[in-house]
Amino acid sequence: MIAINTTSLLLIAALLVSGCQPNKDADFVWHDYTKRLESVLEIPFEPADFIPLTLPKAAHQTPTRLNISILQSFKLNHCKLGALIADHNSSLGKVAPPSQRLIYHIRFIQLAPECIEALDDSALINALTIGLAQKQQQALDVFTQMITRDKSINKRLFIGYDSLTLDNMQHGRLEFESALSRLNGIKQQIISQDWQQIAIQDLEQTLAIFHHQPLLNQYLRSLSLSVFELRELNDYLFQHQARVLCRPGHVNQQQAILQNVFHKYYLAQTQAYLSQLNQLHYRLSEPMQQLFEDTIYQDYVNAHFADNDDALPTHLKRQMKRHVKWWKAFRTRCNIPQPQRPTK
Repeated sequence: MIAINTTSLLLIAALLVSGCQPNKDADFVWHDYTKRLESVLEIPFEPADFIPLTLPKAAHQTPTRLNISILQSFKLNHCKLGALIADHNSSLGKVAPPSQRLIYHIRFIQLAPECIEALDDSALINALTIGLAQKQQQALDVFTQMITRDKSINKRLFIGYDSLTLDNMQHGRLEFESALSRLNGIKQQIISQDWQQIAIQDLEQTLAIFHHQPLLNQYLRSLSLSVFELRELNDYLFQHQARVLCRPGHVNQQQAILQNVFHKYYLAQTQAYLSQLNQLHYRLSEPMQQLFEDTIYQDYVNAHFADNDDALPTHLKRQMKRHVKWWKAFRTRCNIPQPQRPTK
């Protein structure tokens, strides 16, 4: 009985250990690296509080409504447009989310010309013609309302507590890129007034990808946190550079440990994480900026995806160069050979 219990306990312990391996997300990667450097330098690393950028709040705008009488609406029963207007004017239509409002808006533009052509009521024809022109003029504004107020998109632009994990950073990228491409396609078709080619019925399926795919806000946190942590760490290392004492031609224990930390925890882990983060930036930068151009979110999105001097990706590259500069200075002072690439 004792042997059985001991074996069972060992098995349970093994399962618990194997099931509790830490996810190498941005928080873990930076904490792991900085704590090891802190241990070697024997000076506390005390970064400031991490405060990411805040998503601005989009204002609600209501597009111009079509004004036709109940009697006139009966004359639209033979048109697909009539059923569309009736559904929109129902109680459900009045509280429709931004995506459904855009679907109605585009479908109205697509269906109105055929219905107008079949009518013989001049007043109704005039009302629908004016309404059609207004909706064509307002279509881009309605699209902007959708991408800035839709809950599925909004929740993916907030920077929460989850970040990308090192071993799974590309998960969902193709699906997310496809969703971005579809939304940008709709936007460009609205701009070019290519109304009949807009596949608006698939909009909810596209937004569902945003709803269940956390890649975007995980990227935003990973990037923001990496810029913050690396800047704070660089300040810490340069401030305490004198702690790394070297005798030319001699390798002491501190030098050896630092070299090991650099190889194992920067080159093989932290730099690998930043490299994959950069790949995501390269893939998502253009479609994200294109989608949110001329919206209230433009500056926020550009801060995370643009390549200008003020954008976070540029700050990250600058801090990476600064970090390598510190390590090069350390190797030069201590007469340490150039490191080899870590083997996989």
